[in-house]
Amino acid sequence: MEEPEREQKIPEKLKIMLIGGSAALVFYIVFATNGTQNVYLHLIYIPIILSAYFWGIKGGLGFALLAGILAGPFMPLNISEGIRQSTANWVSRLIILSTVGVITGALFQKIEKLNNEVRRRDLISPLTGIYNINKLLGDLKKKIDKGDKFKIISIKLTNLEGVGKYVEHKFAETIIKELITELERGYGRDALYSFGDDEIILIDRTGRGNLKTIENVLEKYSTAVQIENITFRVSLKVGVYEYEGGSETPVQVFNKARIAYEQGEEFESGIYYYLSELEDRKREFFEISGSLLESISRDELYLVYQPKIDLSDNTISDVEALIRWDRGDRKPVAPDVFVKIAEDIGFINELSKFVLRNATDQMVKWKKMGIEIGCSINITARELLDDDFNEWAKREIAGKKIDRSTIEIEITERVVSSGNKKILDILHAMRGNGYKVSIDDFGTGYNSLMTIGEIPFDFLKIDKYFIDRITRREIRELVKNIISYAHGLNKGIVAEGVETEEELHVLRELECDRVQGYYYSKPLLPEEFETFYFQFCGAKG
Repeated sequence: MEEPEREQKIPEKLKIMLIGGSAALVFYIVFATNGTQNVYLHLIYIPIILSAYFWGIKGGLGFALLAGILAGPFMPLNISEGIRQSTANWVSRLIILSTVGVITGALFQKIEKLNNEVRRRDLISPLTGIYNINKLLGDLKKKIDKGDKFKIISIKLTNLEGVGKYVEHKFAETIIKELITELERGYGRDALYSFGDDEIILIDRTGRGNLKTIENVLEKYSTAVQIENITFRVSLKVGVYEYEGGSETPVQVFNKARIAYEQGEEFESGIYYYLSELEDRKREFFEISGSLLESISRDELYLVYQPKIDLSDNTISDVEALIRWDRGDRKPVAPDVFVKIAEDIGFINELSKFVLRNATDQMVKWKKMGIEIGCSINITARELLDDDFNEWAKREIAGKKIDRSTIEIEITERVVSSGNKKILDILHAMRGNGYKVSIDDFGTGYNSLMTIGEIPFDFLKIDKYFIDRITRREIRELVKNIISYAHGLNKGIVAEGVETEEELHVLRELECDRVQGYYYSKPLLPEEFETFYFQFCGAKG
């Protein structure tokens, strides 16, 4: 492993000029002050010490000998009187100067050795024994400044922390060291760097442009590793970024390799190449998540309501409350995007409270206007399992004196298909307290018909995917069977995303109970819905 370099380098030519100039100045002062009998000759220690600093023992001793001779037989004791120095005098001085040169040179070499050790420790990871992020960024800067093209590879051991925590910490250390040994054979030790305890970065300086060594490592570690009769799998995610030049910083180059391995599932081994689209999505995620946290206080969120039409009597049965985000001049974000981000960052509770509070407020206002209809509200599994949220929701609804039968809780099929018994118990309790429950996006889950018989619900909502294709014979038969199945259980059916008269005609034939979609109306602001409601009721009358 190469030695760390001094932080600052003085050109050799400048060193020689500095030493020569200072020595010349000293001898001029000694000559101008009438010889070596005066104290000014002691200034010669300055260039001797500088020589020792620049070149160690050899430099200090060499210049001390030169200075001792020049200040000896060649320099009078008293110039004006022509008195020369005694041999004993200048030899003694030569010995003293040489001793000073050797001692100071030795001290400077010792200090430099200690400094190199400090710098080396600053560049080496104590766990892995290879270069750390400080050295990596420095080396990247050199290559970027030189205009080199290279490949940077980041290898993340995504489950190594779990191995060290739940199996044995020494196993984690063994794995990382064996991995380093494998990579060292293919790329050389000076190409390897570590970031934290579970990430190895390497700069491919070979120019071969292949990842054979990496592929071999993946194959070896992704199947099974056995240490001391314990077998477990190691997950390695490899991110690759090929730097082709440009004005990127070392940190940006490094981060692009790390961004690359964020693709795929967390514990899925594989090699992933950097894509700018991936970075854009990540950047957008952090921008959205940051501003989402302030969206409520900035009064940027609002609700729209999409009518549901009862096909049996052509009336508005209820509405679905849908959240929207007014970002002003910023790029719009679809609800399914920011709701998912809210779940990821733990903000979904606040969004759900916002929807429930505002939707129930609107129901109270509409009731005073003679609009007495139900409202369905989307709730996630997190809120269903949150006792504090449930208690808050009960108080909110009770305080507004809203008939609980007019509130419909919509949950996705994926939430209930997990078989979580507590969720099923909560849904039974909610229906027992008068609330309605509907299963949203039905048909898109993994085991729809296997578990639907165990779920307490009032309505199945057939996903738009099937409605868009309902004119196809096989899809039509599937929807027909779903409707028949639900009716056999005395449950209702709602078709989502109805947009054409042909779709509506088929659904009527199949005896679907309710529909919602752009055929009747897009999601509407409260005042827009009021206009729609009275016009629809008037037209019907």
